[in-house]
Amino acid sequence: MTRQNPRTTDRPASPRTPRKAPARTPWHVVRQSALHGNGVFAAKPIPAGTRIIQYGGRRITSDQADALFPTNPDDPFHTFFFSLSSGMIIDGGNRGNDARWINHACSPNCEAQENSDGTRVTIVALRDIPAGQELFYDYGLMIDGCVSKTLRKQYLCLCGSPECRGTMLALPKKKAKKAKKMEGKKADAKSNKRQGGVKEKKSLAGSKDSAKRKTAKRAR
Repeated sequence: MTRQNPRTTDRPASPRTPRKAPARTPWHVVRQSALHGNGVFAAKPIPAGTRIIQYGGRRITSDQADALFPTNPDDPFHTFFFSLSSGMIIDGGNRGNDARWINHACSPNCEAQENSDGTRVTIVALRDIPAGQELFYDYGLMIDGCVSKTLRKQYLCLCGSPECRGTMLALPKKKAKKAKKMEGKKADAKSNKRQGGVKEKKSLAGSKDSAKRKTAKRAR
C-alpha cells in the first residue's frame, strides 16, 4: 500500500485572498494658515500638472445660492460657492471636502480646472510645489453689476504678491492693470511705515449683491 503524496492530492486549491492595493497618501493636509483661517498645504512634493483634489459639494441652482448667501453671517464676504459653466453651483459648505479651505492668491501655484461637461472642478498644480508650501488658486469671484471700489475693498486680497490686484474679485483686464499700478503706488507710499506680517481679515457689512462665486478655467 502506497501513501498518496499530500502535495499531489486532488483537493481543490483554496482561493487566494486578493492583496489590497496600498492606500495612496493624499497630496495635501489642512492646517492653520498665516494668511487667513484654515489653509491647505502640500503634504509632500507635488509635481506640476498634478490633479490634487476635486472641489466637492452639493450642486445647487443660482437662485438657491442667492437664497443661501452668505454662508457665514459673521463673515459675509467668505463664500464656498463655485460656479460651473453648466449653470449649476457647487456649494462647498454642504457635503464639501478639504478643497474649500484653499485660500486665494493673485499669483497662485494652482488653478481650478473644469471638466469638458461643466460638472466638476479639480485643483491642479501650476508648477512644482515643495512639501509644506501652502496651496493657492485665483478665486476670480464673479458678481452681478459693476465692481465698485467699495466691493473691491470688501473682498480685499491679502496675498501680498507683487502681482496682487488688491481684491479677490475678477476684474476686467484694464481695471486689473490699473488696480495693480495703484497698489504699487500705495505700497511705495507706506513702505517706511509698514512692518512685516499679515493683517487679520475683518468682516464688513453685508452685501445685497448676488452670491459671490468662484470660477474655474476649462481643462485643456
